Amino acid sequence: MKSFPFKVAAVSIFMVHAAAAVQGQEPFFPSKAGIVLQYEDRDASGKLLSSTTDSLSTFSGDFTKGYATMVSTESNQDGKTTAHTGIQFRFVDGEVITDITATMEESLKEMVAQSLAASGASEEDMKEMGAVLDQTTVSGECRGIPADISEGMELPEYSAEVKLMFVKVKVSSKDRKVSGRETVTVPAGTFDCFVVEEQMTVKSMFMSEKSSMKTWYARGIGVVKEETWDKKKLVCVSELTAIRGGE
Repeated sequence: MKSFPFKVAAVSIFMVHAAAAVQGQEPFFPSKAGIVLQYEDRDASGKLLSSTTDSLSTFSGDFTKGYATMVSTESNQDGKTTAHTGIQFRFVDGEVITDITATMEESLKEMVAQSLAASGASEEDMKEMGAVLDQTTVSGECRGIPADISEGMELPEYSAEVKLMFVKVKVSSKDRKVSGRETVTVPAGTFDCFVVEEQMTVKSMFMSEKSSMKTWYARGIGVVKEETWDKKKLVCVSELTAIRGGE
């Protein structure tokens, strides 16, 4: 998850740094103009599953009160693009909050559009599905990572729900806590990180899946490494492999 060129003037960048300096702690989010973050997802054996490139496309306001859009492009192991999603963020007093409702809504529309295109759907089919998607409701909010955190700190729980006709999907996170502080080395370099652990649940009328997440966050960047566990079994590891731009 994770999954930046800036469309922001130099004065906005100045405001971002100024706001962070006032708070005394740099938020867990890219704060340099033109930065692009690249990630790779691998299974427990090290096999490449997918790769992701995150580019910040919009930034307004500052870290005290502002908004940003991250364009996340995911590719499979063969390099073919499988998803292109705009992830919405809000900043409140240094806390980086993912607007999971807006992200889920856009992801759903993108997924449906790709599926229809792949199946050779007609223009009329596309319009009909568009009308259905317009009736989709998304509710909830994802709480983020405050700028001022410490080891042992408990973080707010969150949940989000999507309703599409008779289908309902709910994503929730519980038992969120800052479990430690570690220096972690990934292909992109070595970073001083705070470690956040949480329990994730995805429910629908067709299935219920639970997993544990362990994520390493670095100031001025965000996610550096992330592990997904199914009970005591490691399922996937995502690592920051490169940082481009931001000079």
